Amino acid sequence: MDIDRLLKKRQLNVQEQNTLVAHRLMETAKAWLVRGIPVALKHYGESKGIRWSETIVLNLEVDFPGMPNLYGLLLTHAERFIAFEIDTDGTHRYVESVSQWEDVSASQDYALRKRGTGKGFAAIALQVRRELLCGL
Repeated sequence: MDIDRLLKKRQLNVQEQNTLVAHRLMETAKAWLVRGIPVALKHYGESKGIRWSETIVLNLEVDFPGMPNLYGLLLTHAERFIAFEIDTDGTHRYVESVSQWEDVSASQDYALRKRGTGKGFAAIALQVRRELLCGL
């Protein structure tokens, strides 16, 4: 399925919207696996018990103006969602401060079927994590 062509053609139904969310999460997670996460995030995560070989990056923004140097969302080996905001040095090798490292799992939508929206974000993210890690 060519997602870009589908998006331009018409409004997506619920299943297609869920497929698009899954596709975007998978692409983000794969990109950070290939690129490698910044050293500061890697080391800080390890100090908090993160096993990177079993954790995926759902969102990671680097040097976005007006925000901490690194911020985003992880899905860990324990299937917990961690939101983070970390200021680093210019090379992203050293942590200067951490304004957020929070388990936000309780606020995620785990619904497998929901009228009008289909699967919840957490359900889709968990599926993506399992598919990605099974393929490694």
